[in-house]
Order: sequence, then structure tokens, then C-alpha cells
Amino acid sequence: MEFVLNGEARSLDRGSVERALGDVDPEPVREHGVRVGGVVYPVKQAFAGATGIPRAGFTSQTARRLLVRLGFEVTGHTSPRPTLGQMPGARNGATTPAAVSDPHGWPWEGRVQTVFADYLRANGWSVTSMADTAKKATGVDVLARKGARNLGAEVKGWPSRTYSDPRRSDEVKPTQPGNQAGHWFSQAVVKGLMLLDSHPGYESLVVVPDYPRYRDLAHRTRTGRAAAGVHVVLVSEDGSTTCDPWTP
Repeated sequence: MEFVLNGEARSLDRGSVERALGDVDPEPVREHGVRVGGVVYPVKQAFAGATGIPRAGFTSQTARRLLVRLGFEVTGHTSPRPTLGQMPGARNGATTPAAVSDPHGWPWEGRVQTVFADYLRANGWSVTSMADTAKKATGVDVLARKGARNLGAEVKGWPSRTYSDPRRSDEVKPTQPGNQAGHWFSQAVVKGLMLLDSHPGYESLVVVPDYPRYRDLAHRTRTGRAAAGVHVVLVSEDGSTTCDPWTP
């Protein structure tokens, strides 16, 4: 299995996990565990032991998802990610990410932009420009080059339920996040179309966090976007991506 974590391309297989944990005593499982060779380990202990990545370098969610992809039984709640052809029935944000306490953490636009830029570098691209999203800078969010290829990407995050302005931080926005995400997605696609004229020959991307609402929108616009040449890249916090059908 190939994956990208913290901007670095890695590989892992089931046998490597089993060998790495073959003579390791399991720590107490507090919330989420994984069964390896008949023994249940905490998912972070198992993933760190198999990859050598420090536990601070990944989340339990990342460890669970990757171990499930290798076919291991994971205890506790996990939600498999649907493919672009298996759109969830949720509409208008019925399924939304949990609220985050860090306004500049995932899934804030600037964080999505950084994770995507790391993904590009891990796949041989040189990032030539990144707009300062924290200051709402104008221009293309990400410009990159790889050999004879050039790309421009419009990046969006996921709408928060509260305002970033400290003076209004205790207020709840009247617009539901799913509805706002629909507006953001529409704006991003329009900017993707405009990039085809402002940067002739560039590959045009819309980059958004990998949530059901954005997957649904990507699926429902796939024919028109394909004809125009605007691709959607769905990015997870751990750096893994789903594209349709753009390849890095």
C-alpha cells in the first residue's frame, strides 16, 4: 500500500506490520485497537511500531484508516471513506466534520493549502507560488511546475459554525456549513475556469478537504468539469488524496 503522510510518500504492507509487532507486548487499549496476529494493540502503538513514525506525527484516525486498508480488524468506531462513485446520501451538510478549536487547524483553508503543497512536493512538483490565505490575498492559491507541466489550484476549506472575528466568536453563523460549502465550491470552479484563460496551458485544479458534501459536489459536476478541464482534488488531513481523474 502506498500513501503520503506529512508530505512524504511511504509504503506499508500487512506482512511488515505483523513482523514488526511479532514480539511486542501490547499496551492497554483505551479507545481504538487493532488485531494483529491475534493480539489487540492500540492503533497508534501498532502504526508507530510498523512504520517508525513517532506517535506525535499522526492521528489515531489516520492509523485506523490505513490499517483498515491493509485488512486488519480495528475495534472502536471507524467510517470507511466512499469513492467518488459512491456518493453519500447526505445533503447540505447533514454529515459534517467535527468542530475544531484551532481556527488555523484542519480543515481551515490555509491548512488544506499547506497539506496539498506538501503532497505536490512529495510527487516531484516545485511549488512556485502560494497565496497568503490568512490575509485573504488575491491571485491563484497554488502555482506549481513539474517538468513541462504547470498547474494552478484554487483551494477551499470547510466552513466553520462560528466567526473567526474574536468580537463575534460566540455567535453562530446563520448559514449551515453544507450550504456555505456549496457556495465555496461554486466559486472555486468558476475561478478554475478563469485560470484556463489567465494561465493558458496550465492544469486547473480545485482543492478541497475530503468530506461527503464536497465529494457529492465533485460527482455532480464531473461531466461539465471534465469537458472544461477543471479537476477536483479531495485532500485528507494526513496528506492522502482522491482525484478525478487528475494524476500528479
